[in-house]
Amino acid sequence: MTAVILALAVLAAACWLCLSPLRLAAAGTVLLIVHPVPTFALTAVAVLAVTVTASRMAYRSLRDGGWYLVTVQRPAFAVSRAGGVAA
Repeated sequence: MTAVILALAVLAAACWLCLSPLRLAAAGTVLLIVHPVPTFALTAVAVLAVTVTASRMAYRSLRDGGWYLVTVQRPAFAVSRAGGVAA
């Protein structure tokens, strides 16, 4: 029971830190000053994870049908009886 309460307290503290960018930046700065090696290691792991995920998404997207920077969807216009195009 003590472990559950401790885990919930840690989770609540982490959520409280993440609610404010300033608090999160301050916590990151303190962590970087106090423990620089684990901070760099966690940063490297996070960068690697984001890079791998982005690469997989790009590969799958290109394999499935290619990328189109702009997709233009034009409405089907009806031909008017007056000879023009009705919107």
